[in-house]
Amino acid sequence: MTNEKSTALRGEAAWKAAKQDVAKRNEAAYARGRKERAAHDAAVRDRRVAAERREFANLPRQPAARRPAND
Repeated sequence: MTNEKSTALRGEAAWKAAKQDVAKRNEAAYARGRKERAAHDAAVRDRRVAAERREFANLPRQPAARRPAND
């Protein structure tokens, strides 16, 4: 009896193992990319909200309405 784990895969089995390995790395890369993109988008959103708050804080105010004087 030979131990299958100690022998190197050959032929189609080796190809399938390599294909699975590539698929695992791709999934990990996609997950890492989604996480990085989410962090980047959150940072951009936070900067945009802060800029909008600064902009709205610096808007001119309407003068108070004057009431007609009772003469």
